[in-house]
Amino acid sequence: MSNLEQLQQWLIKNNIDAFILIRTDEFLSEFIAPYAERLNWISNFSGSAGKAIIMQTTAYIFVDGRYTVQVQEEVNMHNFNILPLKDFHKCLENNLKKNNLVGIDPNHHTKKDIESIKKITNQFDVKIQFLESNPIDLLWKNQPIKPNSKAFQHDLQYCGKSIEKKISQVKDILQTNQCDYYVFTALDSIAWLLNLRGNDISYTPLNLAYIIITPNKKIELFINADKILDVKINLEKFCNFHLFESIHHFIKKIPSNVIIGIDERKTPFFFEKVFREHSLKFKYFEDPCTYPKAQKNSVELQGARNANIRDGISITKFLYWLKNEININKNDEINAAQKLFSLRKNNDLFYSLSFETISAVNQHAALPHYRVSKKSNLQFKENSIYLVDSGAQYLDGTTDITRTVILGTPTKEQKDRFTRVLKGHIAISTCDFKQKTKGSFLDPLARKYLQEIGCDYEHGTGHGIGSFLSVHEGPQKIAKNQGLSEGDIKEGMILSNEPGFYKEGEYGIRIENLIIVKRKSQTLLNFEVISWAPIDVDLIEFSLLTYDEIKWINWYHQEVFNKLSDKLNNKEKTWLFKVTQPIS
Repeated sequence: MSNLEQLQQWLIKNNIDAFILIRTDEFLSEFIAPYAERLNWISNFSGSAGKAIIMQTTAYIFVDGRYTVQVQEEVNMHNFNILPLKDFHKCLENNLKKNNLVGIDPNHHTKKDIESIKKITNQFDVKIQFLESNPIDLLWKNQPIKPNSKAFQHDLQYCGKSIEKKISQVKDILQTNQCDYYVFTALDSIAWLLNLRGNDISYTPLNLAYIIITPNKKIELFINADKILDVKINLEKFCNFHLFESIHHFIKKIPSNVIIGIDERKTPFFFEKVFREHSLKFKYFEDPCTYPKAQKNSVELQGARNANIRDGISITKFLYWLKNEININKNDEINAAQKLFSLRKNNDLFYSLSFETISAVNQHAALPHYRVSKKSNLQFKENSIYLVDSGAQYLDGTTDITRTVILGTPTKEQKDRFTRVLKGHIAISTCDFKQKTKGSFLDPLARKYLQEIGCDYEHGTGHGIGSFLSVHEGPQKIAKNQGLSEGDIKEGMILSNEPGFYKEGEYGIRIENLIIVKRKSQTLLNFEVISWAPIDVDLIEFSLLTYDEIKWINWYHQEVFNKLSDKLNNKEKTWLFKVTQPIS
């Protein structure tokens, strides 16, 4: 019996008509540990975002534009109907009938999720049952156990701000919002607040934990005791320690006359449910770590600059290898990813990769979030387009960079599309904008030159970057209008700049650098580029460039040479000098 059939049998046995599943965990994370890969267990879909509606005889899976092709390759279409993520609510409306019962795990949904589902269930007289246990956890025989890595302190020389100052800052925000208690469930907020890192999530140095801030001097940390043996002495001044599972018991003892704060976009609905069950007062307002974490201090910003230079040396050595030394007939996507890792791993302050390297040739490069496996691994060929999107976690910063190169001779179309992507990339890099600007205002700059010929890409142009934290960090992003979830772009934030173009079944292009938001004048902000590696001039159609765009490319390549050349061997340095010569 398949995993899907097992779940459907469970639904029948428990008189539940539909079960809604979101790919996340009880911290509402994007990056999750293997035990939480429930959507993958039921469907075989391995992407980082998706939803499913499992009914007693039918099943639906929903993904966004990044995964349209990938989901068709991974999911059995006889078992699942595959639909765009935007059709989730419409599908729910079309399939629910009066007196149906919908099962939901309240640990994996936000308040907003629940409210949008309730609008539909109320309309059709459908009942929601909040499940005590996730049925997949009951059925998954070899489910991995929860990770329990050792926590460690992130030193002040890298984080730039003490735990004491961070807690004081957060408590001031709570006081301003007339809030006595606050429950933190976002793992990167907890890591930032306590300068605490771990290895519970691959590529993202986090610990599975919860925090409650109270009016008392110390904050309440809910974490497995053996995780913090090495750091307990450093944290005792700031924290009272509790078993991870005891948070429900602690909440029940909170006085009924105080106000508890939670973030409606970051807190599982489970907590609101518990508050209501125990008649506790609560209010929703934004996680008070969000902007202090996103607006990096001077130590974090300098660390990011330094980390990106070290990383850029590895990328440049890798590009030299691709362009000059690679044996096309003996290399493939996996070999290339391993080669890049071997160049990075010995860098100063290297901790891990920041995500699984996207090493993609030809048609695989057309999948924005492709993950190479032994089964999918493609051999390199002459005249291939190769896209490599990769990054690293360093103790002083998190990196993320994408380069697209031609291994041979490009077509006229490939040069046209690459240059239009590059023009969009330059438009973001060089723009000036007012304070309180949102990323959706900047996003059209990156798409303009593709849209002129009826092309576009189905992902955001930029996401926030953490400081030895998550490679995807909010609230900052550059994307099409995201409504109320969109934060302001503020001084000190770090973002990616990564427009792309994807021709399904043939090739893909993306150019990505990291940029820091900096002040240009009293009223204007702009960006400082901090990623350094040559852009493949073999893919540029120079006739499409303006004078100012050529000027930017020449400036950028001069900076690449100045910052990296001293760390290269003679052959690499000679090649870099050649490929960074001014163009006209």
